[in-house]
Amino acid sequence: MRYESLQAKLPLAPAGEMVLGLASMKQLMAHFNHPENQLPTIHIAGTNGKGSTAKMVATILQAAGYKVGLFTSPSLVDFNERIQINGQQVTDTQLMAQVDRMTAALGPDEYYTEFEVFTGLAWLTFEANQVDFVVLEVGLGGRLDATNIINQPLVTAITKIALDHQKILGDTLAEIAGEKAGILKAGVPLVLYPQVDEAKRAITQQADRLQVPIHEVKPGDIEPLSIDEHGLQSFKYKGRKYTLNLQAPYQVNNAALAIEIIQVLKAQGIAISDQAIEKGLATVIWPARFEIVASEPTIIIDGSHNMDGILSLKEAILTHYPASKVGKRVAIMGMLADKDVAHVVEVIAPIFQKIITVTPHSNRALAGDQLAAMIKATGTAVEFADSDQAALEIAEADLKKDDLLCIFGSFYFVGYLRSIIKNRL
Repeated sequence: MRYESLQAKLPLAPAGEMVLGLASMKQLMAHFNHPENQLPTIHIAGTNGKGSTAKMVATILQAAGYKVGLFTSPSLVDFNERIQINGQQVTDTQLMAQVDRMTAALGPDEYYTEFEVFTGLAWLTFEANQVDFVVLEVGLGGRLDATNIINQPLVTAITKIALDHQKILGDTLAEIAGEKAGILKAGVPLVLYPQVDEAKRAITQQADRLQVPIHEVKPGDIEPLSIDEHGLQSFKYKGRKYTLNLQAPYQVNNAALAIEIIQVLKAQGIAISDQAIEKGLATVIWPARFEIVASEPTIIIDGSHNMDGILSLKEAILTHYPASKVGKRVAIMGMLADKDVAHVVEVIAPIFQKIITVTPHSNRALAGDQLAAMIKATGTAVEFADSDQAALEIAEADLKKDDLLCIFGSFYFVGYLRSIIKNRL
C-alpha cells in the first residue's frame, strides 16, 4: 500500500516537528492491552546495520520453525515492506483490518505521530497473527523511540554507532551511543557490535547501571574466508563456518552479531539448531543493501545515506569490482540535504567515471542540480536528470556488458529505481 493511501486512513497528528517521547505511544497501546508486552521480542538499535541484523535474526528463527514478525524502517516503496511475517510482507487486507481496529478504538480527537501509528499497527498485526517472536528495529535513536515502550525484551542489541541525525541525537558518538543505549532494560542481555571506545564507554556505563550482561562481538572471532563468483561470502565465527547470502563485506560483522543474538536466545532455552543458523544466513534476502539486481551490465542498489554507510559502500565496490575486473563505474545518486553531503561526495565521487544526480522524493531532499555542482568540483563527470526514469535512461545509454551501475543514496529514490528495474526483468 502506498504511503499516501495509508496516511489518509490514519489518526495522524497535524504535520509539524517530530516529538520524541513515550507517553503518547503508551497511551495508544493501552487501548489494546499492550500487546507489545505480551509478545517475545528482540529489540535492535544502532546507526547502520540494524535492519540487516534484524532480518538475519528473523530468517534464522523462521528456519528454526517459528512464526516470526519483523518490523523495520524505512521501506523502499510501499508501507507493507515494514511489517513482515515469516518473510512475507503484510497484505493490504491484513493491514487495513488493523487500521480499522485502531481507528475504532480511538477517541474523536485522538491523534498520534506517523511513526507511533506505524509501530502500533505492527504490534497489532503481530498479535492478530499470533507470532512466536517479534524482531523489532528501532526507528530513530532508542531512548525515546516509539518502539521502546516494551518492558522486558528477550534480548537487546546495538549495531555499529556512527554520526547521523545529529540535530536530534547529539553531535558526538558518545551522545548518540547514549541515546541508542536507552533501549537497555534492567537485567536483559545486550549483544554489542564492535564499537569505537567513545561509543563503547557510553553503552557500557548504561549497562553497568542497569546490571545488564554484555555479549560483545569481538573482531578476532570473525574470519572472512572467500567470496564466490556470485558474491556470496563464506566466513568463520568462533571457529564455525557459515555462508552468507549478502554480498557486502560489512555484512559479515552484522551476521556475527545475529549469531550472538541467537546464542543468547538459546541460552534462555529457546530451541534453535546450528543448522537453522546456517540455513537462515545462507538464505537471507535484504533488498537495497548492496543488492545486485541485474547483470551484463551489473546493477547494484544500495541505500547508503550517511557517511559511515558511504564508506562501507566504497569498500564493497572496490572489493567486488576493482578496476581490473570492471569496465567503467557509473552511478545514480540522490541525497537528503541534512546529511554530510560535501564529505560524502569527496569520498565516493572519485571511484566513478560518471555520476547522474537526481532529486529524491522528500521534502528534505537536496536538489539534484546542487548535488551535481558539488560532484563537478571533484573532477568527476556528472549530469543532472530531472526524473528517476530519465537518470536510468542516461546511465544505461552508454553502459557496456562489463560496466557497473551503482544506484545509491536516499531510500526515497533508490526504491523507485529498484522497482523500475525489477519490473522489466
